[in-house]
Amino acid sequence: MNRAFALLLALLLVLSTGVLAKTDFKVGNWMLADDNIFRNYSGQGDMVFMPYAQLGYGSAISDFSSLRFGYSGDFYFFNEMSHRDFSVHAGDFSYSRLWPESNTLLSLGASVESRLNPSDYSYYNYTTGGVFGSFKYYLRDDLMLLARYNLIGKKFKEFEEFNFAEQVFDLRIRHFLPSRTTLSVNAAYYNKSYTSDVETLDSTFVSADDITSGGFPGPMGQRGRGWGMANRLEQFLPEDFEGFYRYGVSSERFEGTSQLKLGASVAQNIAEGTGLMLAYTARINPHSRNRYLTNLGESVLNNEELFDDHYSYNGHEAKVQLRQMLPGQSMLTLLFTVRSRKYSGRPAYDLLGSPLTSGASRLDEALLFTAQYSKSITAGWLGALESLDVVFQGGAGRNSSNDEYYNYKSVWFSMGVEKGF
Repeated sequence: MNRAFALLLALLLVLSTGVLAKTDFKVGNWMLADDNIFRNYSGQGDMVFMPYAQLGYGSAISDFSSLRFGYSGDFYFFNEMSHRDFSVHAGDFSYSRLWPESNTLLSLGASVESRLNPSDYSYYNYTTGGVFGSFKYYLRDDLMLLARYNLIGKKFKEFEEFNFAEQVFDLRIRHFLPSRTTLSVNAAYYNKSYTSDVETLDSTFVSADDITSGGFPGPMGQRGRGWGMANRLEQFLPEDFEGFYRYGVSSERFEGTSQLKLGASVAQNIAEGTGLMLAYTARINPHSRNRYLTNLGESVLNNEELFDDHYSYNGHEAKVQLRQMLPGQSMLTLLFTVRSRKYSGRPAYDLLGSPLTSGASRLDEALLFTAQYSKSITAGWLGALESLDVVFQGGAGRNSSNDEYYNYKSVWFSMGVEKGF
């Protein structure tokens, strides 16, 4: 990726704010240091710099209705693995209509997004577009209903077997009590229809050791020397060779899948400026089927459902969050998460790419902790400090899995700075 072009684009956007009188514009940068960047057994660490820009334009149609157009560009620059740099670009527009007598809000909109990778990792590339509608209505002063519908289509550059159209129906109800307690329940139905009827995919990783020893994995994970020319290939391998994946096809055929997501939470203001939230979420995969690629990690950088999407498992997740408002427009948030994911129709594998002899399905159990400190600066003796947000985050986690590839620990730290214009 051309980093100079990305920096030039950010500079041009900054300079343009002086003439875009009706725009809102933000630029920022995140720095992430992670000792297990791809969330797998290998423990590959790296530092990633993530500059971004957001540009929006709003126009009032009447006193209670408006249009908004927006663009966002996110860039990911790896310190050690610069050959994996990529960017994600998105554009959207929305229409909003408010009925002030009842505080009812209707929103409609559409969006498009694309991910751009270098040629060696172009299988990550996708283009997605969709439309949405949401409706917020107060049944009573203390009882709010929020309904939302999404229709999304996604196309991958190389894996057309994963191209899909997805519909999401989401319903939420919130009840506000005099005790400064908020109760919330929600239900969402997801339905994914694949645009191709190609069968379920599987993959096997080929490492540098496999090549130099001649032990290439076979189509079903078996290893042997029948793949040829191993010794001659060794001299052509670069020093930073990471390996590659061979893809095969399983026999099960289906056109789509669905999932039901149920959740409930209670938020309590326990003191002035202090809030506690307890939440539970369950995912139910009634068809026990999904298309997947094995031996690929759960990247923390972008939503890569090509490898490990939420349709892959039945899951339970519990969260405890403590939030404390601090002086100087700052806030501290602590979050504990416990989750379990039972993958349906997906066997657990060993590191050689072979299913476990027990035939067990993949089961992940994770314990995660995150701490975040954020501060907003609205005025200062330096103009550059006005409308500035600063965020520090840190976290640690452990994922215990019977699939050795996904058995890992991770510790990470990030900091971000955002400037509004």
